Amino acid sequence: MLINRVVVHRVVFFIALMFLLVGIPFCRPFMSIGGILLVANWFLEGDFVRKWYQTKNNKLLFIVLLFFFVYLMGLVYTENYPQAWKSIWLKIPLFFIPVIFATTKPLSTIEFHNLLKVYLVGVLISSVYGFIHYHQNDLIDKREIAVYISYIRFEMNLCLAVFISLYLLQKEKYRWQQCLLLIYLAWIFYLIIYVGALTALIMLVLSFCVLLLKKAFEKKDRLHRILLPLVFLLGISGAILYTYVLVKNYYTVDFDAHKADVSTVDGNPYVHDTNCMLIENGSYVYTYVCELELKEAWDQRSRLPYNGMDIHNEHTIKNTLMRYLNSKGLRKDRVGVESLSDNDIKNIENGIANVAYVSLMGYKSRLYGLLWELSDYKKNKVVSGYTLPQRIELWKNALLLIKQQPLLGVGSGDINDAFARQLLISDSPLKNTNKLCHNQFLLFFIGFGVVGFFVIMFSILYPFIKRKAYRYDLFLIFMLIMFFSMMTDDTLERQDGLTLFAFFNAYFLFLMPFFPEKKRE
Repeated sequence: MLINRVVVHRVVFFIALMFLLVGIPFCRPFMSIGGILLVANWFLEGDFVRKWYQTKNNKLLFIVLLFFFVYLMGLVYTENYPQAWKSIWLKIPLFFIPVIFATTKPLSTIEFHNLLKVYLVGVLISSVYGFIHYHQNDLIDKREIAVYISYIRFEMNLCLAVFISLYLLQKEKYRWQQCLLLIYLAWIFYLIIYVGALTALIMLVLSFCVLLLKKAFEKKDRLHRILLPLVFLLGISGAILYTYVLVKNYYTVDFDAHKADVSTVDGNPYVHDTNCMLIENGSYVYTYVCELELKEAWDQRSRLPYNGMDIHNEHTIKNTLMRYLNSKGLRKDRVGVESLSDNDIKNIENGIANVAYVSLMGYKSRLYGLLWELSDYKKNKVVSGYTLPQRIELWKNALLLIKQQPLLGVGSGDINDAFARQLLISDSPLKNTNKLCHNQFLLFFIGFGVVGFFVIMFSILYPFIKRKAYRYDLFLIFMLIMFFSMMTDDTLERQDGLTLFAFFNAYFLFLMPFFPEKKRE
């Protein structure tokens, strides 16, 4: 009877893990169900004497839990207690997941690998469902492939899935499983390129580079120590060269105002505004413009007014039309508008301002989008709706806020209020948007100052270094992905990002079967 009870609790434990592993890349309710099952099963399992002994003697566990206790200590000097408790409730996986994993029997190698496969299934479900959803609903922004979790967290999961697949590919003995993993990898790589997941691509390149350098240092023979860094340099050089060519083509303009035509084929005058200096796809956006013909020709092709807004009420038709014509190398006149296909008209009505944005080469479209954002930000100080300019604006305000309370920060519950107040004080274009600073490290500083920041970093890095976990490729890659994402987003301020970190950090530290048992205390 006792054996059956132990077996039942072990089975429920695995079911809870599977809910979490499928939910992390796909569905927040699955994460909640998995968490509830995990906690309930741990309490119903009993055996608290053993668990207490394992907990109090596990120094690494206490260090891992310091992360959560920083948020608890932030209650002491916070003002907004409802928001503080809401934040602490969100961070509760940082407490219960490490405690449960550290007091649970470690996984066998087969169990460890099989659970990683469950996670890959979760990523597959999320990506295929999102891909079908995107095409069935005729969506415009490819980032809407991430249906139930945030797009940046979706990219993080894609990256982690790539390296888990590569890891399992080396471990599998059966040819059919290796073939499935290769097909899986091909799908993930295709999706990353198709979506133009720039963050994912950067994460992949940096992670591969670190892995190659790590392998080069680990190899004893001179051939590998030379060959692997050479592969690294060639890969980086190729990526940089390709990006350089795209950027060069984007900004290289062939226009001479003295030789340019002064009128359209209908005899109406052109306006050549080169003072604006907005360049896109290798030409000035506001040259060869005849608004009289543009308006007449557009009104004949579309029900949306020339001076109105697009379908999503985000951009003016006028500016989108000029940019779209420019991106196709067409003049902004009657002939240019009449040269557009019905699909082009539909794109413009949907707010797509560059033909490159609908290209199957997602990397190019994403890069061109960022280049336009930077140009528009530099010239017109436009921030709203842009990825990179928004981050620049938010980071500047975050640094100003940190200087006000550098030692202990504002507390667990006042981060949102303090940041919103700072945006108002600086009269930022992003005021009243409820945005945070899109950098988790800056958020640590804002909330808990220098003291809290270093305690959190110690809580994350010390166990990783103490266990010499950097020797294990998967754990190292996971940490690289998390740190890179925290540099560009509020990764731990949403359930999907927080659970991803809390789960895999504890999973590798306390359940991974490769650490020597005597070091697991």
